[in-house]
Amino acid sequence: MAPADADDCDEACQAARKAQDPLADVRAIMTDNTVSFGTADEQTGYGFQIQPVYSIPTDLGFNFIARGIVPITGVHEGAAFPKLGPNQIGGTNYTWGISDIMLQGFVVPQLENLPIKFGVGPQVSLRSRTDDVVGGPGWGAGAAAVAFGFAGDLSYGAIFGHHWGEDSFSLSTIQPIVFYNTDLLGGSYFGYNNSITYDWSGKAGDRWQVPVGLTVGKTFALDGGYAVDVNLGGYALAAHPNGGADAQFKFGVSVFFP
Repeated sequence: MAPADADDCDEACQAARKAQDPLADVRAIMTDNTVSFGTADEQTGYGFQIQPVYSIPTDLGFNFIARGIVPITGVHEGAAFPKLGPNQIGGTNYTWGISDIMLQGFVVPQLENLPIKFGVGPQVSLRSRTDDVVGGPGWGAGAAAVAFGFAGDLSYGAIFGHHWGEDSFSLSTIQPIVFYNTDLLGGSYFGYNNSITYDWSGKAGDRWQVPVGLTVGKTFALDGGYAVDVNLGGYALAAHPNGGADAQFKFGVSVFFP
């Protein structure tokens, strides 16, 4: 659980807080994985992300959080895996590969007794694709901002970002994060954690992707300060590009180091 008073938060509670908070002082390897269904030609798309995170405290009144996003994708002609950008993907068979890597940095002020903390910073994308079929924004840059807080058993916040890349790539992203923590199964949570996107270079009527659904998960506190978070989610896409997927199954396994 995540009680209002952090001083009353036991080891399991602290582990859950760190797993849910994108601005937490952690060193971790996270994953965010999506299987997409229901494209126009009934194909399935696969999008897996490995996200190393490293928080660096400073004596300058802020922490710096470095995050990498390494996308590993499997695509079929017409399948709409969660890739950023307007370009149609394709191929006669499944193609697997590394897409374009994203690097993010957040400056997080070290402020006391605030109900919500925040962070801002730049992001850059690298043209690291192993095949154009699995490509993303290519070389590009943008910015992101995060706000996050706790209120009793509720954790809440959002990540806002915009990114520009090659071939007129221009994408805005809002990722609401809202979890309710319970005592069920010795401590678990449920809520919403997914990305709403708007593609500025897409055709009219094809610019929004809006997932609606639920994520459930549990954080396991281990000996030595380690922790593992496991979560599952199911989402319908209330809005999506023409021919794109209309449902998502999401899952993640993240390891936190002391």
